Amino acid sequence: MIERNFDVAFVAGLALREKQIQQNYRPIIAVHKWFARRPGTLFRALLLSEFATSPLRDAFYRSNNLAGRLVADPFMGGGTPLLEANRIGCDVVGYDINPMAYWIVREEIEHIDLPKYREAALRLRKELGTRIGHLYKTQCRACGFAEADVKYFLWVKVQPCPRCSTNVDLFPGYLLAENRRHPRNVVVCAICGELNEIRALENAEVCSSCKEPLVLDGPAKKNRCLCSCGAALRYPDPKIGPPRHRLFAIEYHCTRCRNSHQGRFFKKPDEGDVAKTIEAAEMREGMRSDFIPDDEIPRGDETDRLHRWGYRRYAEMFNPRQLIGLHQICELVVQEPCDRIRRALATNLSDLVRYQNMLCRYDTMALKSLDIFSVHGYPVGLIQCESNLLGISDDRTETSVGSGGWSNIAEKYARAKDYCERPFEVRDSAWQKARIYTSGEWIGDGLYFVKTDRS
Repeated sequence: MIERNFDVAFVAGLALREKQIQQNYRPIIAVHKWFARRPGTLFRALLLSEFATSPLRDAFYRSNNLAGRLVADPFMGGGTPLLEANRIGCDVVGYDINPMAYWIVREEIEHIDLPKYREAALRLRKELGTRIGHLYKTQCRACGFAEADVKYFLWVKVQPCPRCSTNVDLFPGYLLAENRRHPRNVVVCAICGELNEIRALENAEVCSSCKEPLVLDGPAKKNRCLCSCGAALRYPDPKIGPPRHRLFAIEYHCTRCRNSHQGRFFKKPDEGDVAKTIEAAEMREGMRSDFIPDDEIPRGDETDRLHRWGYRRYAEMFNPRQLIGLHQICELVVQEPCDRIRRALATNLSDLVRYQNMLCRYDTMALKSLDIFSVHGYPVGLIQCESNLLGISDDRTETSVGSGGWSNIAEKYARAKDYCERPFEVRDSAWQKARIYTSGEWIGDGLYFVKTDRS
């Protein structure tokens, strides 16, 4: 019985460690973003405390089979209780008023042919590269390689001055990257826009290009910004429509000189980079798409923040390059003949959208994109981060470079479904963390499932 067998101290330690980096303990959650996921270790412990015949500390790291029992969750959300119950052989029934919850939980539990999924995801990315891959290339400043991969495009919001009509950059500050994961601090020159790498922020230095003093504080503070003409403008101004942006910096990845280069690659956009943004805008202008929504953004506690910034329709939250790429993915997904793989690819697309919008921010310390739902809401910042839609694969590690691309999402999804076929627990000791595979347990609906001992 759960009242007698539940071990609070044991389970509290497991749950605390899992919540610190949940995808390492429960890769299944990477199928799709869902808010406030509860620890899988907690629900596994609850189920085993109630139904297992051995002490919890023994049963937790062993394979269990509780076939014949039915577990129901009338408010399933992301499905954690159902996943844990399904894993140990229970029949499960779940309900939720949110159709997205239904979609996500079905994708989590439904078995998929993993090799075929990997082939389909890779095939889609290759086709994307053929169609629009050139829009994510830049010239390396270090070695001149013209086919370096852009990791992140960094944009600053601009607003016209009410007096002289000049577009004013709404920079809250000019520090682009801290010297935590890069050898030096990267500071944008307020005068010419050049990127400068400096050792200490406390020392006054001048721009390497225009020789003007570098400053850290930007002009945009407390919804006000001064134009060079002396006029003050207030932001946001919903009367002028959705925000406009200017590309001011790029972080990229150069395969040719990465081994001899120290730290990250940063650059001020050159003429070729600006030309690609213009090309994307022209492509979007000439494109007609049934996949891009024209829906109005409804009123609400969080969506009213978007309205204050002039956003009226969801499509306005994306730039032309993002809309083109998402449209291309939609076209390729609907061509997939296998229902399960097509739904898996559609799930990837849905999860990708949280990184492919103009509300994502750039983490100046971790040097990565923060997806729109890194906080629970619609945060509208003054600096926005556009990730490479395709993603960048590192052949040396067989992982993706950066975040927010198709290869990142597909890679996480594949790891999640591999976990379904061979789930594990993480046992922590004073010396190391070890994966304990529970051979005999698995997550799935049973259809097409071939049980193998791969532990």
